[in-house]
Amino acid sequence: MVTKQMRRLNRYKEIGSVFVRYGFGYVFDEIGLFHVLSLKDKVAAEIKNGNTKEAGYRIRCMLEELGPAFIKLGQLLSIRSDLLPDEIIKELELLQDQVPQVPVKEIKAKIEQDFGRPAEEVFDYFNEQCVAAASIGQVYEAVLLTGESVMVKVQRPGIKEIVDTDLAILKDLSRAIEQRYEWAQYYNVTEIVDELSESIRRELDYLEEARNTETVQMQFADCEQIKVPEIYDDYTTSHILTMEKIDGVKVNELHNMVASREEKRQIAELLVSSFITQILKEGFFHGDPHPGNILYVPEKKQLVFIDFGQVGRLSAGMRYDSADMMMGIMQDEPEKIVKSIFRMAYVPSDVDEKHFHDEVEWISKQLSRSNGGNINLGLVVKDLFAAAQEHRIILPKEMTMMGKALITIDGIISDIDPELDMISLARPYGEQLMRERYDPAKIGKRLWSQAENLSDTLTNIPSQVEDVLDQASKGDLKFEISLSEINRILNKFDRISNQVSFSLTLLAFSIVVLGLIVGSTFGNNTILTSVPAIEIGFVIAFGMFLLIIYSIMRSGRF
Repeated sequence: MVTKQMRRLNRYKEIGSVFVRYGFGYVFDEIGLFHVLSLKDKVAAEIKNGNTKEAGYRIRCMLEELGPAFIKLGQLLSIRSDLLPDEIIKELELLQDQVPQVPVKEIKAKIEQDFGRPAEEVFDYFNEQCVAAASIGQVYEAVLLTGESVMVKVQRPGIKEIVDTDLAILKDLSRAIEQRYEWAQYYNVTEIVDELSESIRRELDYLEEARNTETVQMQFADCEQIKVPEIYDDYTTSHILTMEKIDGVKVNELHNMVASREEKRQIAELLVSSFITQILKEGFFHGDPHPGNILYVPEKKQLVFIDFGQVGRLSAGMRYDSADMMMGIMQDEPEKIVKSIFRMAYVPSDVDEKHFHDEVEWISKQLSRSNGGNINLGLVVKDLFAAAQEHRIILPKEMTMMGKALITIDGIISDIDPELDMISLARPYGEQLMRERYDPAKIGKRLWSQAENLSDTLTNIPSQVEDVLDQASKGDLKFEISLSEINRILNKFDRISNQVSFSLTLLAFSIVVLGLIVGSTFGNNTILTSVPAIEIGFVIAFGMFLLIIYSIMRSGRF
């Protein structure tokens, strides 16, 4: 019965989505079924009468004006295609972290505050002309007392207090929205804000970025074609980051330099191999690889990665599952893709596995093909994650960051050479990693590690069972129920009580009618019997009956 109702509700949503897509979302609003639409469809329906692209532009401008916390929120939402229409997603992807510069006097005061001496004593030369200004920090060229040319990133004064205030406000808003709207509970709005808070607070700590930079530097210590700037620890604090200056061409400006098709292909292959290595082998990757953060040095034929404020981390299990998913895409094996996603994600017990499998198969066979048969890996990953989220399959945030990185890299490769596709470039590296995965020595090491974990688990079982039984005997055993589960339980109680009320009301109405009939049949001829009591009583009882039934039906919980 429940499964039948779920299918019917899902079909309502599908029909509603089609209505919205063709501009008829108002029909569902008029007939009182607007609530069955997803948040994505509701937003699309609300702005359908106007210009969707213009609405997305206004949202982007608003977030940029509100500052770093809201900009990061927009960037986070730009990878949630299950939440918002494509037109708004495209605008959010264009969010620029550019703001008016802070006067250099304030920047120098910040340097003096952190180092205890003026900037002129810290550096041999400090260019007061800002190279780049973002909402969190500003970048300047400088020369150390020892002669090295460096780039100095200085955090904007007072930005931490502004961000903390904005994050607290966003937290309050997310809680209020979840209490008011069921869709907010469904999409875990508070978790999105928590993820945002964790991400932006890490970005505010430049020591964290320095450690991230050094970690990636070690990944490519033996690769001369990949360069990561040196960090000067003696000139770095939580608010100031000093790194080696490297001159290069942004990868999205390669068309301005005279380069052969072969050289461009080598650059693309180098870019793919570096990210496949970071994601699937090291499990630690650049979380924001936009073209401004990737340079190319023609003289040395080097790729340079900068700005590691955002990084992604994958556990060993996630790396294996990610490799399985990518190989499933490359080999056109939907079953392998589905299994890898199910292992990585939280899958609700009532998920329609067959429907999800069919959707994955359709994505891998139809949507993934473009440019005359080439496969767009970024688009495939984006569509797969969107399909998972539509089925209430919750992916770890690390996976969504990985998907965003792959989409960005895929776009860069397409700009370098439209005839190249990431799948063909990535396949050899993916196959090599899979061979390494099934190396007998590594298999033995994994089995031994799993055996140790199993041994620890079995050893702890008796004491854990004893603890549970002890708590139960003392009456201290507690069960935790989530807010969404409580709502479902209360809703069920409401339905049961309404059904009981309906039955009792119907019984009472029947008794009243029967009493009126009996009284009319066997009563004496008096003044009272001359009154049409049966008709009056029936009308009153029937009116009360209708009123109760209307109240129950209006509650929507019968």
